[in-house]
Amino acid sequence: MKFTRRRLVLSGLAVLAVVWVGYLTAVIAAEPEPGADSAEQLRGRLATALADRDAAGLAGLLDYPKADRDDFAQSYVEDLGEAGVRDVRVSVRGDLAVVDGVLRDGGPFTYALSIRESGGRWTAGFSPPVP
Repeated sequence: MKFTRRRLVLSGLAVLAVVWVGYLTAVIAAEPEPGADSAEQLRGRLATALADRDAAGLAGLLDYPKADRDDFAQSYVEDLGEAGVRDVRVSVRGDLAVVDGVLRDGGPFTYALSIRESGGRWTAGFSPPVP
């Protein structure tokens, strides 16, 4: 078989495509599952993410569609900042994580998030609006 410039270029492109697909597969497979190892760990990490306005930390705890998780978390922590939320505390009560704290004007707020365990990972569901 004679190697022409065209065959060499096409072969190179085919090899690059295979390498790229392999790389993407490895990256996706190595991505950790969202959530925490226990309800107590979820409580602590959720409290820290909300208090620190840590969008990446919050995204890693969400029971939310993967494609929208990062955008939702970023928007959520921005809303917390705009509301002047401080002194955030989280407690676990059965299948709920109860979030409470203080708003900019000094008024208290409280809301509950559903939590669930699936496959050994605990996640939080964010359906209520930011206070």
